[in-house]
Amino acid sequence: MAVLQSNREKKLRLQDLNLFITCKLCSGYLIKPTTITECLHTFCRSCIVRYLQDRDDNKCPSCSILIHETNPFEMLRLDKTLEDVIYKLLPELQASEEEREQEFYRQQNVEERKKIKEEHIENGTNASDSTDYKPASKRVKLSGDEYDSGANFHRDDPQIGVCLECLCDNSVQEQPIKELVRKYIRCSSRLTIAQVKKFLKVKLDLRTADQIEVMCNGEIMGKDHTLEFVYMTRWRIKEGSVLTLQYRPRMDFL
Repeated sequence: MAVLQSNREKKLRLQDLNLFITCKLCSGYLIKPTTITECLHTFCRSCIVRYLQDRDDNKCPSCSILIHETNPFEMLRLDKTLEDVIYKLLPELQASEEEREQEFYRQQNVEERKKIKEEHIENGTNASDSTDYKPASKRVKLSGDEYDSGANFHRDDPQIGVCLECLCDNSVQEQPIKELVRKYIRCSSRLTIAQVKKFLKVKLDLRTADQIEVMCNGEIMGKDHTLEFVYMTRWRIKEGSVLTLQYRPRMDFL
């Protein structure tokens, strides 16, 4: 490998870079490199997930810093840039992982896995935390018809906790909008208010999503606002709090 330095090329051996592209847990090249946001140490996604599942202290295996008191998985982020660098350095590794991925899905029922993921989205939970998650498989994306581009469900996006509260009089029997049985959800921070309204439409069995308004701190949110935007610009209580959105029947003003 050659790099430019002072207008001259300098050759580097791949082994000189191994410190930066190998996982300290498995000693292999990083697959789905996942970084702990608290300390920025990076491991294979499957390795760090399995490590945290097997331990109760929720600490980084490299520096022992506390990742999160209750849910360390919340502080894990996929490092797509590093993954691209590794695959450029080791193209045979990418081919090998894709082949392993395809073999894994040939042995599993792909449709059943998609159904499970859809159920998690329906319930507002994270599929990666479920018991059907198999970290040892070190999964990567499939190409072609075997992989549905929507099947990832934005699991690699930054996640955000949301509380959906009903602003309505539940004592009115004819009131079509009621409290959710489970008002706490966890989803992608890139979810829009329009998608939140569609979620409520399904949960509340409404005819259309336009029957409800979604609010934050008493202000009606625009349909194109993302949850991240709402959290950063409208939510006033940010220190360790869950973003709280209110929903109510749509009010038409003459």
